[in-house]
Amino acid sequence: MAKAPANLTLTQLRYFVRAVEVGSMTATADELFVAQSAVSTAISQLEQVVGCALLVRQRARGVVPTEQGRTFYRSAAKILGEVDDAINSLDPERLTGTLAAGCFTTLAPFYLPEAFERIDAAYPDLKVRITEVTAEQVSTLLLRRELEVILTYGFDYGREINFVQLAEAPVYAAVAENHPLADRMTVTLAELAREPLILLDLGKSTNYLLSIFRDAHLTPCIHQRFESFEVVRSMVARGHGYTILNQRPAHNMTNDGFRIVRLPITDSRSLLQMGIAHRAEEPLSRKGEAFLEQCRQMLATPG
Repeated sequence: MAKAPANLTLTQLRYFVRAVEVGSMTATADELFVAQSAVSTAISQLEQVVGCALLVRQRARGVVPTEQGRTFYRSAAKILGEVDDAINSLDPERLTGTLAAGCFTTLAPFYLPEAFERIDAAYPDLKVRITEVTAEQVSTLLLRRELEVILTYGFDYGREINFVQLAEAPVYAAVAENHPLADRMTVTLAELAREPLILLDLGKSTNYLLSIFRDAHLTPCIHQRFESFEVVRSMVARGHGYTILNQRPAHNMTNDGFRIVRLPITDSRSLLQMGIAHRAEEPLSRKGEAFLEQCRQMLATPG
């Protein structure tokens, strides 16, 4: 039980919240340009105020929150967000504080840098952190309040998560430049189903890609599975099979210098939604709304 709530300060909360997020008091001190001892002292004082241990100090391995610390973190992060919103409400053209956002791992190479640049340029006083996440992490990170918004695909994340659709990405087939289908203008799913498939194997993404065949009552011949977008492209470019993707790099060269050919799939109208996931029944902060709007503009820009 709290001994003296009046002694609790926003500085203590900020140091504690960031230490939980980065897992280190030293990293927190470096990031906030203060002495490590200042962070350690502030968090110790906070623990005295609330009357329990919030962090476990691990020698040479940083810190991890206790069970009570995890519970306190969620409330503390919410309080800090509301304080930032109160300050930001005084000037509609300015945003301060920290935006904790995420980007789905296969979208990140295409959109994360631009999303960061856009919001950083629009709101220079806002500190932006964008973390790469997998589909399985989306709900967890949002509900734990570690992230407020995530640029991701429109998968089913459960009733506690809202998804705001911003764009659609049609799927296409990719083959090596010497593949028998490479000279075609288009290809069908039936033709592809007879070829070895190099599958991008990423949980919900995998289910989506395979559902394209299931919807057409076809069964693909899965030859190899990889979690890396670039490994899949390189295997295809070297002639080990075809793949189905929905993101389009700026060029058709792979990292190892080979080339792939992209082919529209005529009998698949599958469109994968892209947009922003956030906690349901909870309005976005001004920072979250700003991120959503910058992503909307980015995805609407031909590129």
